[in-house]
Amino acid sequence: MPEKVLKKLSVSVLPQWKVCFFASILAGLFAHLYKITNWLPNWDSLVFRYDGQNMIALGRWFLPVVCAPSSFYDLPFLSGLLAIVFHALGAVCICKILNVQKKVTAALIGAVLVSFPTVTSVMMYNYVADGYSIAFFLAALAALYLTSEKPKFLLASVLIALSVGIYQAYITVTVMLVLLKLLDEMIYHKKTLGTVLKQAGKILLFGILGVVIYGVVLKLLLGVYSVELLDYQGVNTAASLSGLNLRDSLYVIRQTFLGCFFDVFRGVRVSVVINAVIFLVTLVSSVIHIIRARLYRKPMTLLSMFILGILLVLGAGALAFVNAGVDYHNLMLMGYAVFYLFFLILYERKPTTVKCWIVLTVAVVLIANQVVIANVSYHKAQIAYEKSYGVLLRIADRIEQTPGAEDCARILVVGALDNSEAYSVNLAPDITGITDGYIIRADDETVGQSVLCSALSDYCEMDYEFVSGAEKQQLMQREPVSSMGKWPAKDCVAVVDDTVVIKLGTEGENE
Repeated sequence: MPEKVLKKLSVSVLPQWKVCFFASILAGLFAHLYKITNWLPNWDSLVFRYDGQNMIALGRWFLPVVCAPSSFYDLPFLSGLLAIVFHALGAVCICKILNVQKKVTAALIGAVLVSFPTVTSVMMYNYVADGYSIAFFLAALAALYLTSEKPKFLLASVLIALSVGIYQAYITVTVMLVLLKLLDEMIYHKKTLGTVLKQAGKILLFGILGVVIYGVVLKLLLGVYSVELLDYQGVNTAASLSGLNLRDSLYVIRQTFLGCFFDVFRGVRVSVVINAVIFLVTLVSSVIHIIRARLYRKPMTLLSMFILGILLVLGAGALAFVNAGVDYHNLMLMGYAVFYLFFLILYERKPTTVKCWIVLTVAVVLIANQVVIANVSYHKAQIAYEKSYGVLLRIADRIEQTPGAEDCARILVVGALDNSEAYSVNLAPDITGITDGYIIRADDETVGQSVLCSALSDYCEMDYEFVSGAEKQQLMQREPVSSMGKWPAKDCVAVVDDTVVIKLGTEGENE
């Protein structure tokens, strides 16, 4: 009977896992309730308000599958709530990986992960928030199967392929959790170097198999649908590894790490101080334990720990090795949340009263700060949306007042509004998907988007086909287009043949 199955399932779930899950839900609501109960779109939301998410050309072949159950509409509450739930489930997997025994540790892990700034960025791309959260869950589950006492390597490989098939950046979550597990076992569980190396070898082998499975499926689907990979974030060069540049990759990794945790160039902020305390306490506690456990008498083991520590920084930025030109924005940084887990598990690794109070106090401050960052981000998103909506109505009015516009079926958008180029808001760290400027951006011909065209259709019932490519370049050379003033000049809107032309800015200036 169903009730017996549910009762058996409830008994099999450890108390600390339940605490982790519900702490994640509670912290998730504190952090993201503003977003999931309001319509706060960004530029992509205006284009993808309803979209089948067929992003094979970006290598995300599994994304439409996981987004389909919640519909292909951008639904703030449903997709946002699912995102919180799947991040909570991923946190439970991490508790299992680290063999967390204490409820306090479990609660802190769940709350820190679900309020991490990358989740805030994911929420701003709400139309894929549920999909990306499933990618995180699958990445954590893959790490669990790779590192468990009875590993399920083949299943883990498949899960890696599926996670990467949703969004490639989540491969770093699996990498980081595996490295965390290996380092934790060497420091606190006295695993021998030989045992760890043997385990690491198998994990690496099946991790590579997962990436190969992803690549094979992608290749097959590209052939079936006769699609080519787009020139976006190095996706089209990743398979050939033509973007490899070790020096540039290491520079990107260093800058991303410092920008994520220690961005002091814009002043010493609360988050920087918190991160400094967390890294310092983690390092000091680890060194003290190594001395007390006399692990320094094993130089090879000590060297291996050091190498694993270096690999953590490299693993968090692993995508930079595939393409040094990658724009490592906050949406891609979920793997960096693992650095906080080293600190949180100190609560039950050789605990002392002082250490437990330090971990608890600092972790609560960290969670509170992340919640504040999330809410400030959504407030800024609301202001940007309302400001952009006002400009959109003015643009629609100007078009209606232009003689001949009522007979046009196409629109040519030249340039973009001033103060519309930023895609991250200036917080600590920068939150991708939010701007202090306008969310009406320049046309993106690489992925076939016209934000203005989509917004006019949804909000003003003005349906146009947007002009792009060679035809756009030809029209821009013609009179009166070439001599038009830019928004809000009186002559920024014109009709050429059957096309409405609006000049928002200088072409290429804000792209």
